[in-house]
Amino acid sequence: QAEREGLTLTTSSSSTSGYKGVTCRPKQHGSKNYQLKVRAGGKMVTLGMFATAEQAALFYARREAGRDTSDLTAPPPPPPPPAPT
Repeated sequence: QAEREGLTLTTSSSSTSGYKGVTCRPKQHGSKNYQLKVRAGGKMVTLGMFATAEQAALFYARREAGRDTSDLTAPPPPPPPPAPT
C-alpha cells in the first residue's frame, strides 16, 4: 500500500514492531494491538490504535507526507496521473 501511494514506511531497529513510533499493546484494545505515538510540541501524543504494525506505520508515513489523516478508514488517494510527455 505504501508503495502505491509513493510513501516509505519508517523502520526502527530499536522498536519491537520494526517501525518508528509503533509499539505492540496486545492486551489493551481488542483487535487493534498496535499503538502509534509521536512527539509533538515536546510531548508524546498517541495518534491511534491499529490492527497491524504496517497500518500504523502507513498512518505515520501519511502524516509525515502531509496527507489527510483525519479518517483512519478512508481509502488511499488515487495515484497521480502520468506526467505528459
